[in-house]
Amino acid sequence: MMVILIFLSILCLASGLSSNETQLSIAYFKYKNVKLVSYITCDKLFNNNLLAKMYMEKKIRMSLHNLSHRKYDFETFMVPHNTSIGLLVDGKCNHTKELYLEAAKLKLFDSTHSWLVFPDVRGPENDAEDFIDDMFADVELYVNADIVVPSYVGDHYKLTDVYNFGRIQGNPLEKMVIGAWEQRAGLVIYNKTFKYYQRWDFHNLTLRAVSVILEPPKDFYPEILTEMKYTPGIVRMTKIASLLLNILKEQHNFRFNYTIRSRWIGSPERNSTPMVSNALLWGDQDIASTSGRIFPKWLDWMDIFYPPVTHLETKFYYMIPDKGIGDYENRFLTPMSPAVWWCSLATAVVCIFGLAAAAMLERRPSPGIFAIFSVFATTCQQDFEDGAPLDETVSSQGRRAALLVVGLTSMLLYNYYTSSVVSWLLNAAAPSISDLDGLMNSDFELIFEDIGYTRGWFDNPGLFYFSGFKNPKEDILRDKRVLHTKRKLPPLQPVEKGIELVRTGQFAYHTEPFTASQVISRTFKEQELCELGGLPIMLPANAYMYGQRRSPYKKFFVWSLMRLLERGHIRAAEARFSGTIPPCSGRMPRSLALGQAAPAFVLLAAFTVLSVIIAMIERIWFRYRSKTSRPTINRLSKN
Repeated sequence: MMVILIFLSILCLASGLSSNETQLSIAYFKYKNVKLVSYITCDKLFNNNLLAKMYMEKKIRMSLHNLSHRKYDFETFMVPHNTSIGLLVDGKCNHTKELYLEAAKLKLFDSTHSWLVFPDVRGPENDAEDFIDDMFADVELYVNADIVVPSYVGDHYKLTDVYNFGRIQGNPLEKMVIGAWEQRAGLVIYNKTFKYYQRWDFHNLTLRAVSVILEPPKDFYPEILTEMKYTPGIVRMTKIASLLLNILKEQHNFRFNYTIRSRWIGSPERNSTPMVSNALLWGDQDIASTSGRIFPKWLDWMDIFYPPVTHLETKFYYMIPDKGIGDYENRFLTPMSPAVWWCSLATAVVCIFGLAAAAMLERRPSPGIFAIFSVFATTCQQDFEDGAPLDETVSSQGRRAALLVVGLTSMLLYNYYTSSVVSWLLNAAAPSISDLDGLMNSDFELIFEDIGYTRGWFDNPGLFYFSGFKNPKEDILRDKRVLHTKRKLPPLQPVEKGIELVRTGQFAYHTEPFTASQVISRTFKEQELCELGGLPIMLPANAYMYGQRRSPYKKFFVWSLMRLLERGHIRAAEARFSGTIPPCSGRMPRSLALGQAAPAFVLLAAFTVLSVIIAMIERIWFRYRSKTSRPTINRLSKN
């Protein structure tokens, strides 16, 4: 054992790192649970191989990189997402400063690369501080940097964590002692909490934030992005994302420098129109103070921050049509409407005339009065008898039959009508447009809220933004019903005017439920609410916040949004911008669909015709029996 220890000590002394530094590095990478380490040094290859064998004995794989010729093989440092790699740097080499600058350009100072840099000092603690400032003050570091610089102070090594909340934003270098190492005690980490708990205060960092307003106001103020009311040109998902970011910036002491764009998604070409997506792709902005629906292609342009902060949903709003049978139901005999009373009155008049004719045949006095009061009594579910004596040779069966027919007819109509209304309201489909085919076959002129994603849908055929998947019906709807059709008005309309056009019954308006609710809830009457229909076009889809591609703030914002989700902030923000449209109260009944009522009315007409035929047969049979029975009566009278 003594021979082995002496041999290992010789190996360590022969290498670029001392024996204590080697043991410290192994202990640190085992604490970080790093299985692959790249050793960057300018020492001889033989000595490096011996050091690699020592790491292999600790089940840590090591790759060697020589800096003697200032050639950096950075491809070996590029690792898949969420795969940790350690970088052990010998600070005594001459070209390490160039190494750090080049690594910063490739964004290798992130949470997946654990850097352990031994300084080229053996003196006082101040020398290590000067080394850190000299090496990293000009390097583009961020809050996700994972750099530790050990410095020897007497009997132990002090571990200094080095990072910057954002050098490109003008913040200074941050240094914090996180632990120590001693040969006997080993590695001691003072605070083992999550990294961002230790980096809680961002020291008034200014992040570059880009947001979306259709027409940026001349006098922009940040509060416009979080106003609790509807703001023209600002959608709900922008307000919710901005509200959550305001909570985070108050907690972590950072602020935003806002840039406003009119659209979310633009071309990735450098000379294209600036939008949110390409501003993040080109590195002009740090984060989007909005959220959006994400398609796979866009993931190559920016990073999303999960969990989703809200959802995006759109509908076509319209007034339920009141005529026509086809792809949508029409209205017929709305309960308690004037049409119902006029139909009832017409039925009563027909019954009065029929009963009056029967009373005249029975030679009743005042047959008209008798018919009127008999029908009125039947309507009240009562009977009427005028008490006038009738000739015994004249039967009153006609009157009884008429009253029976009137009573049964009234009862059947009443029972059918009420049961049809109730069953339709409980079981049948709502009398509205159910899909894109019904919308395209309707007589409505389609108008849209003037907002960024609608303009993008107009300008990009083949982008099935509403469906989320390939749906040729979207292109047909856009070409035949929006862009290439005779129109009374332009397709893009502001919300106030668009909802007002919906009330005319000639237009269908496309917007978000939150946006529509701001106008409908304060302008629509109860009857109009019951007649309002909505066709979902974009089903509720998750909307995510996003930032730069390989954003140095991604892990921080993901962690922060998860905390907001656990504490209910996301649900509270959605509730503040819920935008619920008042439902139909039920006091104003819905219309009965003629398409649903037609079979019963056909059946009633068939039985009415059958009853007339039976009455005619009975009349013929009565006359026949009267003629055949008279000779017998005459003979009996003679006898």
